[in-house]
Order: sequence, then C-alpha cells, then structure tokens
Amino acid sequence: MPSKMPRWRKRMGVATIFYTLGATLFILNVFIDLPKALSLLGVALIAVGLYFNIRAMAEMRR
Repeated sequence: MPSKMPRWRKRMGVATIFYTLGATLFILNVFIDLPKALSLLGVALIAVGLYFNIRAMAEMRR
C-alpha cells in the first residue's frame, strides 16, 4: 500500500535528521576537542540536509 505522505514532507524529515546530527557534532566540538574528521563530517551532514531541504521546497512549488 503506497504511503499517503507527500514526498516533500519525507524529504523535510530527512533534512531535519541530517541538520540535527550535524548540529550535535558542532555542539560537541565546542565542549570536547573532536578530531578534524568529525568536524568535517558535521559540515557534510549540514550540507546534505540543505540539499534535501532545497529539493523538498522545489517539490512543494509543483
């Protein structure tokens, strides 16, 4: 049975998850000295979240 939830809403949920993970790594980096790779992973997660957010907004306009 296909889901009744619109695709853009699913993408917004995925974007929120990536934003939350990226922000958590940034906050941890402030209090704990994390390796450079984890800091870059936080930036990458936020960038992926931004990608999904832009795709969701483009689908909402259709």
